[in-house]
Order: sequence, then C-alpha cells, then structure tokens
Amino acid sequence: MKAKKFVISVIFGMIPLLVTTAVNAAGSAESGSTKSMFCAACHGLDGNNAYASARLAGQSTKRFLESMMAYKAGKRLHPVMNIFSMGLSKQDIEDLAMYYASQKPFDLKHASLYWRLGGPEVINSAVDELVKVAKDDPRLGDRFLGERAPKLKELLCQVSGGPCTYTGRDMKTVHSDLNISEAEFAAVGDNLAKVLDAIEVAEQERNELVGLIAPMKGDIVGQ
Repeated sequence: MKAKKFVISVIFGMIPLLVTTAVNAAGSAESGSTKSMFCAACHGLDGNNAYASARLAGQSTKRFLESMMAYKAGKRLHPVMNIFSMGLSKQDIEDLAMYYASQKPFDLKHASLYWRLGGPEVINSAVDELVKVAKDDPRLGDRFLGERAPKLKELLCQVSGGPCTYTGRDMKTVHSDLNISEAEFAAVGDNLAKVLDAIEVAEQERNELVGLIAPMKGDIVGQ
C-alpha cells in the first residue's frame, strides 16, 4: 500500500516539481570537474575527503548550492569558505554542484537521495523495468511508451539531487488531451510498486522521495 501511494505521487506527479527544483538544473559536471581543482586540497580530487571538512562527493545539488550561496552572502561563516566563495560566480557554484553530485560517495551519510536510492544504475534499471512491465499491462495499452524512459530517468535523477537536468516539457503540456483515466493512473501505481518491491527500496528513501514530489493528480487525470 505504501509503495502504491508512492507511485501515485511520482510518475504522473513529478514533472511540475521542476519549477521548485530548477535551482539544481543549470550546472555542468564537466566544467565543475575542472573548477574542482581549487577544492581538492581540502576535499580531495573527487570530494571524498572528510577528515578536515565536509564530504562533498554525493551531496545533493540543492544542498551544495544552498551552502555555497550562504557562504558567499555571509549568512554562513567559515574563515576559508567565505573568502573562497567570493571569487566564485553563481555558474561556478552550479558547475561544482553538478560535479560533486556525480561523484560516488565512500559512505551514504549525508549523501543525496540519488545515491541512497542506488545511483544511476539502479534508477535507470528501475525505469527500464517499469516500461517493460507497462508494455505487458493490458490496462495501459500504449500509454506508457519506452520513448518516455530517457525523460523519466532525467527527472528522477534531478529531483533526487543527482547530476542531471530534466529537458522535458511541463506536466500540463505532457498530459494535455491524453484523457488519462483513474484506472490508468492506478495501474501505473501498481506497476511501480512492483518495481520498487523488486529492487528493495527502503521505506525511508520512499518517504523522502514522496516528500520531494507533490501529487498533482488533478492536473493529469481527465486532461
């Protein structure tokens, strides 16, 4: 039952949250990799050093951005970070956020939901399996097509704090004129519940993801 509620919040309800998570969608991990050389002395080449400072590897983009912007604005105090952040543009910080979000952490304490869910391998395989199950579900017909998988992977990656930028359309546009029924909405929930059970997603991570994704059923069913 918990997994089913989780799904109903996610599959048809996640796209509008891009408005609230857009803060973590503008950086480049590749550019951040080059800029991270200035952070390596304290944090290590991949951000996994934590003996003298916070571990940056695997941090959510949102957490990294908020912390760095707070240092830059003087709202958070640290003798080194306040000075260092003054020399960084917002783009620099966004690039660094993407880079560190892409680095696998040595442990999952303070790691993003993206890594606690299992990282790219688990998220991508879960979406692929969801599409496979949907294809064999007579309740859905051709509603849930494989061509949607790349966008779903981007979306799950971004909203869970991973190093991705969602490039799809907003929810209302996506579902306009589709006339999705209550039964179809529930069928997707059933299918994702099976997938989540199969990959043994922990209750804490399920609840956390639900908290990040607001259900927007009214904007989907019957549009």
